[in-house]
Amino acid sequence: MVLLPRGKVTPQQLSQPLGSGATVIELPGVFDDCMRVVEDLAENYEVFLLNSKNPVRINGQKSFSYEVAQQLGWDVSDLSVILPIGNAGNITAVMEGFIDLLRLKIIESLPTVIGVQSEHADPVYRWRMAGNYQPVKVVPSVAQAAMIGDPVSFPKVRQLVEEHFETRFFAIRVSEQEIMEGMLTANRHGHVVCTQGGESVAGLKKAIENGIISPDSRLIIDSTSHQLKFSEFQGMYFEDSFPDEYEVSAREELKNEPVFIDGSASDVAEYLKLRKK
Repeated sequence: MVLLPRGKVTPQQLSQPLGSGATVIELPGVFDDCMRVVEDLAENYEVFLLNSKNPVRINGQKSFSYEVAQQLGWDVSDLSVILPIGNAGNITAVMEGFIDLLRLKIIESLPTVIGVQSEHADPVYRWRMAGNYQPVKVVPSVAQAAMIGDPVSFPKVRQLVEEHFETRFFAIRVSEQEIMEGMLTANRHGHVVCTQGGESVAGLKKAIENGIISPDSRLIIDSTSHQLKFSEFQGMYFEDSFPDEYEVSAREELKNEPVFIDGSASDVAEYLKLRKK
């Protein structure tokens, strides 16, 4: 069964569990509210938890780090890994994976890990800046899967940072505008990233601007799902129809829309200003 916040997922996200035949239960609130119900169910009822609080899932996700290190010839000394933080399961798995390789002496040092959060859901960023952790109340975000104000895996993140990544972990906060423009720009260059991927791209740009990493360093940028899963946000951008709470306004050079031509090949050629052979 799948628990999700009513009205807080895209139709494409909803289509996946429905299409697989899962029992889907919608609850009021946001992802944090669903997480509290899920934790209660797992603790007090015959329910097996499958989300990122389950360490078995984290162990599987560690293969991300193994594959990255293998493809780089086991040299990650100047590597920076940039990924979005929602419930903090992904970043936990990535750090644990590299620690495994270091303990086994397969790699000689740990890479730099950069976690990116939206201004609308930024508890890890605030912890890294202020030193104390407080859950936050989230505001609607285009990085919908990362719209979590109290990440369930945060205690593990804090432990890993304090014990292993103290000088190699950075948290960056980006605006909703930067997330959308990061996604659209990446996709215009042949990639297929979602809004969470746009969050990573925006975080990379800011990390370079702030001198956290060099533009010459080796980079891995994580996008957590396919762009089509959040395509309605692209549509809202092209139509410049975001509600005010998203704080996103479209730039003309990034807009796109189909052009209707009711005519022949010559009409299309005329529109495209094509020369005849």
